[in-house]
Amino acid sequence: MLEEKWGSIEDFATLFQYFWHCDFPMDAKKAIGARRPDWTIHIGIVVRNIADLLGLVARFELGGKKDAILRSTCGDEIAIEWEWEDIWGRNDKLKGNELRKLKDHKVWKVCPGDKERLKYAVLITYMHASGVEIKKVYDKVVEAWEGALWPLLLILIEVEKSKRPMRREFKNIQMSVFDKGERRELRSAPAFPWEVSGTRWSYELK
Repeated sequence: MLEEKWGSIEDFATLFQYFWHCDFPMDAKKAIGARRPDWTIHIGIVVRNIADLLGLVARFELGGKKDAILRSTCGDEIAIEWEWEDIWGRNDKLKGNELRKLKDHKVWKVCPGDKERLKYAVLITYMHASGVEIKKVYDKVVEAWEGALWPLLLILIEVEKSKRPMRREFKNIQMSVFDKGERRELRSAPAFPWEVSGTRWSYELK
């Protein structure tokens, strides 16, 4: 059985932020043409690196087509989805398919006595910062996640329209935990590594 405090939501959020900035698939001057597949692969590598550091195994496209499942020797521990499209849909509603898949995940466990539930789920997605207010999104996620058996870590990357080849300008990464009808803010950081003041990236990539 995996220890209760091992691989916590806070651990995942911290590791995600650091790995997100490492080996970034673009910079501010030369490699500005990152495309959707570049970001999909980048997140996959980030997830695999997190699994390695936590001593878990990453399995992709498993468990009802989840983008990734992180497993211990006892079974599923963390279910992860990531989506390139904006989290906000039409008619003032969330694009909730990823949330539903994470909320309704059928947990696979093999250890006797181990609870058939996840430690938590993770959704990594984007939102146009110039659109609807982020608080409105949070309120909708609280509503959609009501009754879930495990917490949700929402990693929301704020973007704006851009003339870059990828047509997006990243702003901030906002991380929040949703559990038992409430939202708790974890952390916020610049999404572009060269905007993280004082780091070598701010010198090398800008």
